[in-house]
Amino acid sequence: MPASALDLTKIEALPKAGPAPTHSGLALVSICAILCLSLEVEILEHLDSFSRFMSYREILMDSGVLLLGTLASGVIWWLIVRALLALTSFSPRTKHRTREWAWALWLSVPSVYLTLDLFRACRIQFSAEWNPKLSVVLLFSLALSILFIALFARIGHPILHRFCRNTLAPIGYLHILLAVVALGFLLSKGVRPFRDYATPPKAVALTAHPDVYLITLDAARADDMSVYGYRLPTTPNLELFSKQSSRFDNFVANSNFTTSTTTSIETGKLPWSSRLMHLFGFLHQSRDQTLAAALRKQGYYTAMISSNNLASPLQHGTLQNYDAVLYPRALGAYGVWRYFAFVGTNSQGTLSISILGHLALIGCYVDMMISGDRYPFPGEDVFGRAHTIIEETQGKQPLFLWTHILPPHDPYWPPPNFRGRFLPSEKLKAYTDPTSFDRHVLPRGTTATVQHARYDEMMLYADESVGEFLDWLERTGRFDRSIVIVSADHGESFEHDWYTHTGPYLYTELIHIPLLIHLPGQTQGNRVGDLTQQVDLLPTILDLIGAPPVSWTDGSSIKPALQGRPMATRYVFTMNLEPNRVFDPITKGTVAIMDDEFKYVRYLQPHLEALYRYKIDKMEEHDLIASEPEVADRMRKALAAKLEDVNANFATRPAKLK
Repeated sequence: MPASALDLTKIEALPKAGPAPTHSGLALVSICAILCLSLEVEILEHLDSFSRFMSYREILMDSGVLLLGTLASGVIWWLIVRALLALTSFSPRTKHRTREWAWALWLSVPSVYLTLDLFRACRIQFSAEWNPKLSVVLLFSLALSILFIALFARIGHPILHRFCRNTLAPIGYLHILLAVVALGFLLSKGVRPFRDYATPPKAVALTAHPDVYLITLDAARADDMSVYGYRLPTTPNLELFSKQSSRFDNFVANSNFTTSTTTSIETGKLPWSSRLMHLFGFLHQSRDQTLAAALRKQGYYTAMISSNNLASPLQHGTLQNYDAVLYPRALGAYGVWRYFAFVGTNSQGTLSISILGHLALIGCYVDMMISGDRYPFPGEDVFGRAHTIIEETQGKQPLFLWTHILPPHDPYWPPPNFRGRFLPSEKLKAYTDPTSFDRHVLPRGTTATVQHARYDEMMLYADESVGEFLDWLERTGRFDRSIVIVSADHGESFEHDWYTHTGPYLYTELIHIPLLIHLPGQTQGNRVGDLTQQVDLLPTILDLIGAPPVSWTDGSSIKPALQGRPMATRYVFTMNLEPNRVFDPITKGTVAIMDDEFKYVRYLQPHLEALYRYKIDKMEEHDLIASEPEVADRMRKALAAKLEDVNANFATRPAKLK
């Protein structure tokens, strides 16, 4: 046999030898290539929704974070299979076959993931209304994995090796190069993992400014609070608090989801002014026009603690206005997501579409199955951290502290000592499934009555957490000399065949939220019937401490109402504008305008409208458009004029916000 033929035989036999580093490295590059192809499908699938609230430069920055996370996932999977290979290669007889299965494993799982991405993209195009449960997706993924492993094992290592070397490796190396460039660019822009911070307070001259404690609950509707007359004793601690506070009976959320509403509290601007109109939106301009920034000018130490990132300055892009920002880690698998928060990007939103987000979802599903009796976002953790901030600033600076707790937001898993208070016959399995892909549909095997009862138990738990904090303020002598405000970001729905929140509807249960304000030295409670809204909180707090008013708020001080004086007649607004791009005039979504008696709702596309007497028709069952034409016409024109003014003002801004 010629020497050249002999050499060729040896070369062809190389892949059948023991595992070589070059082959293992090729597997790693191939894994990364397949996962990066999946990432490109995911980015294209969500590009339209991202472009509604992010510039293309911002999308590119976040795509860099997504790429780095995807490559990290590929490395982890490669290491897992390498470890399995090392454990199973005990003898020369099994080494060859083990390597064959290792290659099948290496390639099959990323291939399944790519297949699922392509399947989901097709499903959205042709059957968007079908939302399979996570358990169905997991079973389908398992079946696909078995199929791919068997297929790749059947194809054999030499053919797989050749395909990876000739086809996948160039794709993988290209994405690795792009990742290196992206990493350098992100570092140059100051992108970094978020870490809790609390700068030391400054010793300032004594002032007469009181401490300000703003406490907000997530998804807490006023109609389910006993302090507002609800039939069940859901808020006994807030009932006690109301005896030394002013209770506002007609306080309105300016939207129906967290990001918009907490930004309205923080900036004093309506969503159409702040342009915070999307769940993962953030401020593009005027990031110093906030309550915290205004209070810092008055010598306040400003701090925010939130167990929901969507309510946090981290998401809003206003970290520079706070002396301390804490983002407590949730329990179990939910808590892992805390470590994917990067300052300077929208990572908490964009990473959720990638393999990291899907792995986190699976982790939450497993966590739910293992620890189903544990609520993952305890309010006690938020208030425990608040104690530390308060004690460290005592006697040095007046303090503004905003605490936002996730209860009673879903998942409706109250701690064991609150479970079964209002519906003892039902078991835990009937609680809201946090991994459901369709949040507005009831989980199979449950009813609105069951879900509503579990929500009420969550409300009781939230009230207990807030009550313990208020008791601590009183025991330590801080309560009587402070402004203490308790409110919520938005409500929750169990009516109208619409569950949880967000979406096109602005029903009373979604926007009627609590507001209780205690002033320093106040010992008597009172009720305020004036119509008020979230954007009023910023000018009110500034007014109460004697700070000069700001020109950029859409709200009005409600200090006169706290003093028993009548408020000027005005309209208030609430809206859901998610279908719009923040860079364009508003043409889609739902907007409501309210006065002391009527609520006019306009669905911009389609062009529908409704009119209700919201105080007496709380379920909004009687549309008065036909029977009250003059009222409808008056409010229709007022809303149209305001919307025209908003769009005209916006038209003077740059076409693309940076």
